[in-house]
Amino acid sequence: MRESIIQASLELGSQLGEEGLTMRGIASRLGVSATALYQHFESKSSILREIRVYGIELLYDALTPALESNDPVERLRGVARRYIEFARGNSWLYSVLMEHDQLEWEQLSADEVQRSLRPLKLVQESMALGKERGVWRDDISVELASFQLWATVHGICSLLNNGRFRDSHPAFPITDEGTLIEAFIEGVVRSFVK
Repeated sequence: MRESIIQASLELGSQLGEEGLTMRGIASRLGVSATALYQHFESKSSILREIRVYGIELLYDALTPALESNDPVERLRGVARRYIEFARGNSWLYSVLMEHDQLEWEQLSADEVQRSLRPLKLVQESMALGKERGVWRDDISVELASFQLWATVHGICSLLNNGRFRDSHPAFPITDEGTLIEAFIEGVVRSFVK
């Protein structure tokens, strides 16, 4: 039942946003009483916490195919591209993961903490591969470069998902989002290369 509640919550949140995500709405979608939900989750906040942990796993699954490349530059391009695709294809979930309340790390089990860090570890491993192979500039710190990549890609995802880049925007009249994304990825990745 917990998984069904999470799935129904994801669907409802994606359609109506967090304001439309209510215990009654979730229960109605599942055809049960709101009281039945409280047997599995104490509140909407606890459902959102579970959605965050589950969503991070989905993000990790979306990033993982980028690891198929043995070329550190291609791998990093793939990670950035897949991260952006995930954010664009799951805009409500992405906002819950990255723009709402943070996970309360002290309330997570050790396993949940490890699972939650997997996407960042994947980026760090990709950066480490490039460092080991001598592809990145000598002054690159794997840890700092990983955070730099994460923050930079997150920034464009937030701008895209919030409609800051569109053909009718007065400051950023972008008509070809795909070209913008590819140029952005290339610029970010090239900033690390020797």
